Amino acid sequence: MVELYVVRHGETDTNHEGRINGHATNLDLNTQGVQQVKDLDEHVNINYFDEVYSSPLKRAIQTAEILNHGVHQIIIDDRLSEINYGSWDGLKMIETKRKYPDAFDENAYVLPNYTKYAIGGEENEHVYSRVKDFIKDMSNKGDKKILIVCHGFISRSFCKVITGIPNISDIVQPDNAGVSKYRISSSGHAYLVYYDCVNDMHSVVRANDIHSL
Repeated sequence: MVELYVVRHGETDTNHEGRINGHATNLDLNTQGVQQVKDLDEHVNINYFDEVYSSPLKRAIQTAEILNHGVHQIIIDDRLSEINYGSWDGLKMIETKRKYPDAFDENAYVLPNYTKYAIGGEENEHVYSRVKDFIKDMSNKGDKKILIVCHGFISRSFCKVITGIPNISDIVQPDNAGVSKYRISSSGHAYLVYYDCVNDMHSVVRANDIHSL
């Protein structure tokens, strides 16, 4: 089976400030974000992986570079880029939620209907489509172990597409530097192994996965 390890990037200043952090918010990791990824790196054996993929955004590439140690070529794939929130990108989430309460769920995640208000916002279905297309390509990789660095909404989209959960609001956002693992069989059937394991992975990941990561 193909094994996919989906990593959310480390923290950026806009994450720390509680801003809507989408495609147009293209920042490096902050000091805390770098440390989060370094903490994760202590539990990652990069030589275990056959390929490394990253979103084209700076925060994902920087995360991938820290984990990769120059071992693999990092393959940049636009399908892994964060959702484009259009005119909402970079806005304070609390202020935006106060102004458009019907566009947020009870966890303060942006709902699909946000495009009624955000100029140029990307539809959720478009994101699911590109994630589904990426997963289909990965399913043809044989028995490869693949490290994927992306974003919060993209990580949630992986979980939604693979598990078939109807409502993405039922999927919490992974923490910065959180890891989710999936398996894809030769028949194309996909399995969720775990979701949003964080830096103290030795306490939450099964023993055989500690060594694989």
